[in-house]
Amino acid sequence: MASRLEREVLRFIRRYARRSAPEAAFEALALKLFAHQFEHNATYQKFCLLEGAGPGRVKRWKDIPAMPAAAFKEFVLVSFAQKKTVKVFRTSGTTGSPRGAHFFESLRLYEASLAAAFDKFVLPDRPSLDWHFLAMPPSEAPDSSLSHMMGVLNRRHAMGRARYYVTRSAARHDLLAEDLAAARRPVILLATAFSLKGFLDFLKASGTRIRLKRGSRLMETGGFKGRAREISKIELHADCAARLGLDERFCVSEYGMTELSSQFYDTTLRDAVKGFRRRPFMEGPAWARAVLADGLIRVFDLANLGSVMAVQTEDTGRRAGGGFELTGRAEASELRGCSLAYEKFVAS
Repeated sequence: MASRLEREVLRFIRRYARRSAPEAAFEALALKLFAHQFEHNATYQKFCLLEGAGPGRVKRWKDIPAMPAAAFKEFVLVSFAQKKTVKVFRTSGTTGSPRGAHFFESLRLYEASLAAAFDKFVLPDRPSLDWHFLAMPPSEAPDSSLSHMMGVLNRRHAMGRARYYVTRSAARHDLLAEDLAAARRPVILLATAFSLKGFLDFLKASGTRIRLKRGSRLMETGGFKGRAREISKIELHADCAARLGLDERFCVSEYGMTELSSQFYDTTLRDAVKGFRRRPFMEGPAWARAVLADGLIRVFDLANLGSVMAVQTEDTGRRAGGGFELTGRAEASELRGCSLAYEKFVAS
């Protein structure tokens, strides 16, 4: 059953990699995944029953119960025999705090999803680029979904020749600055927002300005998660324009989570390439949809076959264009409504 569903989702990803999917097609596959996960994921089934939901009652994809992201810290959420696990991605967390864990029986859907969405939103013009990652390589961060993503992109687009500039002990801002300044063709830089801010601070402190070739681009992700050096996305991208010579329209924010298998992106670069004149917003691929539930982002991700496809995040947003704008992390009061139901589940 799982292998058949995996093939169905793969066909869906390939068919709708660069175009929207009919509502009926998404809903039919989402309901199949829900029935499968309800049957094979005992923890999720228990959660659904407490919500009064099951395959016989749920008729619309939006009504599929969404498991809070916090559950990935407290339970092993698998829709397959755990002994078949081939990969586990873990949330970063803080020292001493529990880390969320996302178990995978196969990485085929995860990698197909990330590659297709990245191509659509970050490489819509199919450019030839030099690749630079301000992050640790997968070998040094084997349980990081972001490092794994960069490894996939490195193999797929850079033939394994991309450079990484972060180790467990340091970020080599000096080497990155040298390599970017010496680049003879357009580059792409992938970084977390926090590491990017550190690099920009290094350039400011040294009085360095770099003029990257036309067509160069940035993908940043992760935000600052309450760190003291937090700045807005607008400021961050403006600093990239000032210090790196990047076109701000070619600075793309990505929204992803360890608990998901698909990512959402700013439409800014794709809009610029396609000639769309509109305010950018966050949009996902055709196989991942986000809705707002009391101001919180709720994601339905068909690529999450092996865990739970419906995930309730702790991030806040507002509707924008055909997607959403990310506004921040939820306060305790904003989480109270969904946490009461979840606390009842944990205590049961």
